Amino acid sequence: MDYLSRIKPLYGIDTLRGCGEPEIEAMRGRFGVLPQAVEEFYRTAAKTEAFHHVQDNWVLPEQYEKWTWLGKTDALILLVENQGVCFAGILREDLERPDPPVYVSYGRRDQGSWQLWAKDAGDWDLCAGSTTEFFAAALAYEAAFTFPWEPQEFYWYTQEEKAVLSSGLTKLPFALKNWCSEMEITLYQNAPDNLLALMSFRGEGEPQALYGAVTEESYRKLLEVVGEMGEPV
Repeated sequence: MDYLSRIKPLYGIDTLRGCGEPEIEAMRGRFGVLPQAVEEFYRTAAKTEAFHHVQDNWVLPEQYEKWTWLGKTDALILLVENQGVCFAGILREDLERPDPPVYVSYGRRDQGSWQLWAKDAGDWDLCAGSTTEFFAAALAYEAAFTFPWEPQEFYWYTQEEKAVLSSGLTKLPFALKNWCSEMEITLYQNAPDNLLALMSFRGEGEPQALYGAVTEESYRKLLEVVGEMGEPV
């Protein structure tokens, strides 16, 4: 769970809260087995309050009791986009692996609400090569929507400006692929509590960026690199 030491500064928190053993056992009973990386996240961090005041919706074991549509697919669902447009999860055939890949699929309207339509592996695209990478990248990306210090804008970046990011900031060693309309999300920072999320769209023009920081000092440090870059979306 080393990635959580990198995630906590992005939320300005020191402590984490996990699920109780009965909840974890209920999920194991539902699927027969839980990947080690998922079980550790449930037990260590899944109920951390700050993680649930973000853009999208983390799925907790208790929601499997409330949301019957979660049982309509064999995948273990981890994260739902805020409008239900896409869903990230682990395929049943990978559940015995300790740190399996995470895939993403898309929703459709069903009686006025978004529902997951994926039925088999062919309906899913790779989102992260391991569950650990997914948790690290998704938690970091979600933090970008919570920063008290941020420009209140998304920005378009040119390819030249994208190159400046790579030279002026540190690229984090995890990313999300195929999230929400084939978007790849790469992450950059130059302080532990700041972050820039760069969202590149397959075959569609220039990337977008969202950035900010927990503290004013780290925000200003980030602006030293990106403050003159980009056009508001």
